[in-house]
Amino acid sequence: MNTQLLENLEVLKKGLVLLSEDRKVVLPHHKSFEHVEHLRAVVNESIELLKNEQI
Repeated sequence: MNTQLLENLEVLKKGLVLLSEDRKVVLPHHKSFEHVEHLRAVVNESIELLKNEQI
């Protein structure tokens, strides 16, 4: 598996914990939105990595 893809999955895992009920601190709405946008970018990058591997 691509190491960048593995790193992206780790970022997603940590980001989802920040947005989940398991978090230790309540985030303001704008911070939550920033995290979601960051996670979406990581997902898009991961999709592109997988597409490029298949070529």
